[in-house]
Amino acid sequence: MTIAWGRIRWRWIGAWLAVVLLTVAGAGYCGVSLLTADRLTRPTTHPERFDPRRFDPDAEPWSTRTSDGLTLRGWYLPTESHRHLIVLVHGMWSTWLEMAALGRDLHRRGFDVLLFDLRGHGQSDPVRLTLGRRERGDIRAVLAWAESKGYSDDRIGWLGYSMGASTILMEAARNPAIQVAVVDSPYGDLPKLLKTQLSLHSGLPPLFNPGILLAARIVYGVRTDDLVPIRFARAWGERPLLLIHGEDDSLVPVGQARLLAQAAGGTCLAMTFPGVDHAQAYESDPEAYVKLVSRFFHQHLGR
Repeated sequence: MTIAWGRIRWRWIGAWLAVVLLTVAGAGYCGVSLLTADRLTRPTTHPERFDPRRFDPDAEPWSTRTSDGLTLRGWYLPTESHRHLIVLVHGMWSTWLEMAALGRDLHRRGFDVLLFDLRGHGQSDPVRLTLGRRERGDIRAVLAWAESKGYSDDRIGWLGYSMGASTILMEAARNPAIQVAVVDSPYGDLPKLLKTQLSLHSGLPPLFNPGILLAARIVYGVRTDDLVPIRFARAWGERPLLLIHGEDDSLVPVGQARLLAQAAGGTCLAMTFPGVDHAQAYESDPEAYVKLVSRFFHQHLGR
């Protein structure tokens, strides 16, 4: 009887310890997921020390307000003719500086150029990053500013890198005012991409991916499950679209670009470049890149 009672007691102790360990492990998992979700979506705002007037004397400080009360900041490079405006939209965790050299080169070819920071980036107001969802409101704010300056929709060209490119595609699906665009290295299916890329950015095993995504959604309101530009691209219609992607892209597989082009339809001109990594087509050959996009915009923007 004493032996049997001893066995029962040790079983209870073992069960209690198992519950404690599971609770501690669960709390640790939730805590790590929450902290990682916070780190990956927190603003990356900072003062910009580089003044674009050093390489383009026409550059003017620029700002506008979004419908949800945020201030976006950047630089406007006008020409005397004000014929065409090219809006450059940078990628995740980046700033307008990523595209400054390209903006300078396009300005030298006679385009008005807008370089700006998306919400939560660079000099714009700090706010949680949403990987293209709420950033679509920034596209609308820029469009409203451009229209107030006298640019008709058919004289505004959009050029985005990475997340910026995907944001343009998603906004364009519901906004016919976006009429001509160049998208460089956009993601086509973010949920699928995160299955491999999230662990690389978090530094954690894939086991933590569901917890990170759940924490991002519940705690920070960052939803990613429907960020699939391939679906949005089906609404592109007859508008001219140039899709650029590196065949050696280490972040977004070139296969996603091919699916995007297929979804966008016959007016999409897709160009892939061997040996080019993520959003590096301009860096690999600036002259050829600028010639390509300039010709595309000159051909399709209104007179």
